[in-house]
Amino acid sequence: MSWDPYRDQLKAVDSVTEVGIFGLDGSTWSKTEGITMTPEQIKALSGDSRCMHECGPKIGNIKCMFLRDQRQDSQSFCMHLKTSESDGKLAVCVGQTNTAIVVVFGSGLGSLLSGPVFKIVSYLRETGY
Repeated sequence: MSWDPYRDQLKAVDSVTEVGIFGLDGSTWSKTEGITMTPEQIKALSGDSRCMHECGPKIGNIKCMFLRDQRQDSQSFCMHLKTSESDGKLAVCVGQTNTAIVVVFGSGLGSLLSGPVFKIVSYLRETGY
């Protein structure tokens, strides 16, 4: 299965700057050039968010601040993060399926990201991913 069409669909959203789709095992399925993640970072983002409250996660070299985790909420399936001002103060939405995480960076409000991420994540969950 090619994951590039899902990446491209999210990248087409006006406020989206970077997109990555990663397997829960730490593998990279598809990504734009500006996003990098180690297998450890992928596994941390897909794990328990309680440890992120005090020390937010890193995505590549970018330190993020944890805002809220709604990955178990069937109306969201997203964890919301924000980068620091030195990294552009970008919104980050991490959607989670049964086998992957979808990481999206964007300018503006995180709510502009969560809708498109929710659509992709919901579809992938329904199809067994």
